[in-house]
Amino acid sequence: MSAARRRTPVARWPGSSGGKVLIALVALVLAAGLVLRFCATSPLWLDEAQSVAIARLPLPEMFAALRGDGAPPLYYLLLHGWMGLVGTGDWAVRSLSGLFAAAALPLWYVAARPSNAGLVTLILAAGNPWLVRYATEARPYALVILLVLLGVLALDGVRRRPGPARALGLAVVTGLLLLTHYWALFLYAVVGAGLLVSLLRKRSRAAWWSLGGLAAGAVPFLPWLPTFLYQSQHTGTPWMGRSGTKVLLSVVTEWSTAGVSVASALVLVTWPLMTWGAVADGRRARLIGGTGAATLLLAVAVAWLTGSAVVTRYAAVVLPLAVLVLGVGAALLPRFWMILVVAGLAISWLAVDAVLVARPRTDAGAVAGLLNRQVTDADTVVFCPDQLGPDVIRRLRHRPRLLSFPEQEWPGRLDWTDYRQRIETQDPAELARQVAAGPGGGAVWLVPRYGFRPFGERCEQLGTALTEMLGPPERQQVRSGGGSETVWRWAPR
Repeated sequence: MSAARRRTPVARWPGSSGGKVLIALVALVLAAGLVLRFCATSPLWLDEAQSVAIARLPLPEMFAALRGDGAPPLYYLLLHGWMGLVGTGDWAVRSLSGLFAAAALPLWYVAARPSNAGLVTLILAAGNPWLVRYATEARPYALVILLVLLGVLALDGVRRRPGPARALGLAVVTGLLLLTHYWALFLYAVVGAGLLVSLLRKRSRAAWWSLGGLAAGAVPFLPWLPTFLYQSQHTGTPWMGRSGTKVLLSVVTEWSTAGVSVASALVLVTWPLMTWGAVADGRRARLIGGTGAATLLLAVAVAWLTGSAVVTRYAAVVLPLAVLVLGVGAALLPRFWMILVVAGLAISWLAVDAVLVARPRTDAGAVAGLLNRQVTDADTVVFCPDQLGPDVIRRLRHRPRLLSFPEQEWPGRLDWTDYRQRIETQDPAELARQVAAGPGGGAVWLVPRYGFRPFGERCEQLGTALTEMLGPPERQQVRSGGGSETVWRWAPR
């Protein structure tokens, strides 16, 4: 055992002079972190509203909608069943992610225990802002975290006691992860390559069974493969450029602060600790850190080459590995500094978490509030771009005529199929003529936001065309915690 490992008797903390401090810190951070995972106050933002709109469909229609959404099905299936039990309110749909995140908490301890960093990692994971943020979103990232941790434990189990039962467990977790988020394919490739190298070098039973379990885990994904191939050809996020380098530079900051800029200095603590944990501990921590780094580099490289989306939340498949290495780095510090650093980081993170759960994530509540006060069923409401529609429409109490640019079959749910082509080929003036030719007797509302890529000036052109056909509009200002938005209203004809 190395000197670094000898000076970190984390497992004996409760019996040491720092035991009471540890117990109080664990209790505080766990309780606060658990509560905060269910406390978001903002209305659902676009991606969450899209998740709910898809998941509430009957199953055949849900699978068809996912074909045009660009996501695998598992989270939506689970959300579909969950909404059948608890409803479609904001807190109800987000609580599923909160439950996934709560279920992951004990796994942080178990997964880090072989590196003698279980309690430290548990404290850090309980307070980590990124984990709290995505525990409070109706999106699949909390489920991704849970499944990656289960995968780490499954691989550890096969390594310790290779055999068919543990290989089957690894296969099940692998299959579920691949059906939850496509960036899991990059982790799958890196882990598979590592196991293959291990097999060629040692030909051990553990390597055979691990590689077999991983290979079997791809089987549940095969029926979904045609949909995946269609999505890779026809869906995407055309507002994203080739920003892989930028994401690489920001990913650790995002994991450390979840976008709360006032806390960005915390990266000066987390980055050195992760690096220290990966290079100073034993083979396991280096393997975990290397797997995470290789996965992130592979994902960003492929995304850059193909022009596909790269945003830090997609790196959820890597975050558990980063937090495990972070915990090891903190546990390797001398005891006094370990307690000081872990306590300071955890308490700072809880303060960041309190900001996160109260921060507005969309202006949908304020816009919907304005429309609910003034719109009637005879009115027409137009969204440009269409991405403003889903999170507002789900909050409307009236049933006006709803349209969007580019036009959607139902503006409360987006279809990303060939999205850029549809934007470029549809004419804003034609949509304005469609609005003007609609049933009279009601007002026309335009909910715009300018500067969206790749819309160019199309939303401005839509407003100009409506003004030419309907006359000068009335300007209504909407204020919310996220800023100020303008809504235009043309009086009834």
